[in-house]
Amino acid sequence: MTCVEETTIGFDLNKFTYLLDKIASAEFQEEPFKHIELFDFLSEEHFNSVITSDQVAIPKMNDSETLIKTLIDKGYNIIQFPGCTTSVTNYLNWIEGDSNHKNLEICEGFGLALRLKNPLDNILIELNNFFQSSIFKKTLEDKFGITRPTSLDTGLQKYLQGYEISPHPDILKKALTYMINVNPSSNSEDLEIHTHYLNFKPHKRFIGEFWRYNEDYDRCWLPWEWCDSIKQQRRNNSIVIFAPSWDTLHAIKLNYDHLQMQRTQFYGNLWYEDVDYSSFTKPQYYQFDFQPPSEPKLKTKKSRLKSYLKKLLSPYIGKRG
Repeated sequence: MTCVEETTIGFDLNKFTYLLDKIASAEFQEEPFKHIELFDFLSEEHFNSVITSDQVAIPKMNDSETLIKTLIDKGYNIIQFPGCTTSVTNYLNWIEGDSNHKNLEICEGFGLALRLKNPLDNILIELNNFFQSSIFKKTLEDKFGITRPTSLDTGLQKYLQGYEISPHPDILKKALTYMINVNPSSNSEDLEIHTHYLNFKPHKRFIGEFWRYNEDYDRCWLPWEWCDSIKQQRRNNSIVIFAPSWDTLHAIKLNYDHLQMQRTQFYGNLWYEDVDYSSFTKPQYYQFDFQPPSEPKLKTKKSRLKSYLKKLLSPYIGKRG
């Protein structure tokens, strides 16, 4: 069992080191891409304490405006997040059908994401500190062989109706991501609130090959119809962890009544700190909206395939400036 010294942040990290052991000993799954998925991640005691916390189990609300105000009063902040707006007014107008505001044109709507900035219950304070600890970060890095310098961003988050991100593998700057379902509802696994993990459809696999062999181009969101959903992370108290790559397609589209309960996760990312990716060209999905005249043979060498794809896509992608 992993052991660490007691910290100065008010509790003994050894209380949660069983989580480190679970991650360290987990076997990788390869479908639809390399990842870890663990069920019953938190102990029963810890999980029940989380989902019954006053800051997680929000009472049923009569309207979205009251819900948002209640969440803010409970210690949540509205955050910038992909597939979401930070404007409560725009969001409420959209929910009520009175807004022309749109997400990216490959998505139907947008949501609102809130992070708990002021945890009050002991279990939330302790888990928040644990997930921000250096030993947790190092466990993730060691498991996925990450040796470059990274920063950690993590927290407990709630996502309201409309939140949508179409299939994407994540941008190059992201080194790792993890999601732990802690939904305060007995029927949460049956709701349409869960992350999809996907593969390219056969006629769009060339996009993944382009990203695989052209690492100086960043990755974009893609239309849902270009991908096949292989599985969803429906299990409550489950964690999925993966290191973004050319094939790590995942997506989310919420369609549920957030007045009854809200999709809730411990969510975190590791971000690379040693490269400025802002200068990298990022093709948009419509630049891949064509069918290659032929497919490269599977036995083509990497160097030849890379050259083939650059030549094939150059009229659509353009050259880096």
